[in-house]
Amino acid sequence: MGSPRLRPKLRDPITTMFQPLGSRPPGWTRWAVFAVVAISLALLFTTEPGSSVDYRRIVLDEGYWVSTAQLTCSGDGSGAIAETRVTGPGKVSIHPYEANLGARAMVAAGPRYLPMVKRYIQWYLSHLNRPDQYGIYGTVYDYDYDPATCIGTYQPDPRTGKAPKYDSTDAYAGTFLSLVRNYAEANSADSPFLHSKQTTTDLQLIANAITATGRPNGLTCATPAYPAQYLLDNVEAQSGLQDYAWFLAHVLGDRAAATRRAGQAALIRHAIETQLWRASRTPGMYGWAADQLSPSWANWYPDTIAQLWPVWDLLGPSARRSTTWRKFVSQWPTWVGSTPSFGSSGVGHDPNSQVAYAAARVGDRAALDDYLSRSKANWIDAGRPAPWTVADSGFRALAALTGATLQSYRYWPS
Repeated sequence: MGSPRLRPKLRDPITTMFQPLGSRPPGWTRWAVFAVVAISLALLFTTEPGSSVDYRRIVLDEGYWVSTAQLTCSGDGSGAIAETRVTGPGKVSIHPYEANLGARAMVAAGPRYLPMVKRYIQWYLSHLNRPDQYGIYGTVYDYDYDPATCIGTYQPDPRTGKAPKYDSTDAYAGTFLSLVRNYAEANSADSPFLHSKQTTTDLQLIANAITATGRPNGLTCATPAYPAQYLLDNVEAQSGLQDYAWFLAHVLGDRAAATRRAGQAALIRHAIETQLWRASRTPGMYGWAADQLSPSWANWYPDTIAQLWPVWDLLGPSARRSTTWRKFVSQWPTWVGSTPSFGSSGVGHDPNSQVAYAAARVGDRAALDDYLSRSKANWIDAGRPAPWTVADSGFRALAALTGATLQSYRYWPS
């Protein structure tokens, strides 16, 4: 990302790669658990015992809403996913980062949406820069499209008016690679597409786009022209490389390449630990960027929100994640009740779906259920007004999907 946005442990890679699924570190099992176990659970029952929240309905609703943001016209924009649902004439904005996250809601919603996810993946791959204006291969720009004709233009930078532009290269690539793993697990029958030379070559370019902005300290920069090293982006970058390593090993059977990519992910994780956690001047908080090492719990964004990215990606010791979550809840107890207010931002008016995902990942089902219920009344029933985007639907669906696997409140220490 070119600027902060809401969008989001060193181990031996060879040992990790071929461990039994249940004994791999958490980052490896994320999508396997979701796609293989959680989807089945979410679709087999309506509510989990002890909860009045309909997790299945939430996943289905968010998947459907994201599908209404996909362009169905014929032409260059076919398959692209807009920031919000397409409701009529007028250009729509395509931000690949938000679209990557939103598409996960469609994967979670079941087989009927997988062809739509594939169409989006094909749109993304067909719009890879070879190279971009900075000489980097595998990046993707932001676009504006006419949803009736699918004719599009590069989206200009709102600050400078210059086009083309992207918000990031590391986070776009990382979240896309995670989506591809998610899709591959859910649709293994699509072997011809996943194994095609064009697809595998393109995925390699995308992974290289992450490492292209790597620096000697181990962290990646947001873009080739914007040297900020954000916590959010680096969490997503290492996660994407880890998921790509899984794809190489389990879909393509290329264990040597998988080991190399897993090693790259491990180096970024190590840098997050050393450069952003240990180097932080605020005990108990990550620096939200390599040059922002004095974060404060009193600042909602980016200081506080950035702390939740390692939580939902299960980075660091579990005790640290639990402590981080407790501190967050004590500092910002009203996060569950946010409401739309056009032009306003902050804990009271941000969608906060990514916070709900963190709550689910640490097992705080009481907070998760409270948010899912309130967000339905405050955001969903109101039509998901701005600043809600498809990314928020993606996070809300993942939060509900995770909630469906929580057996009881006992997983959250009181």
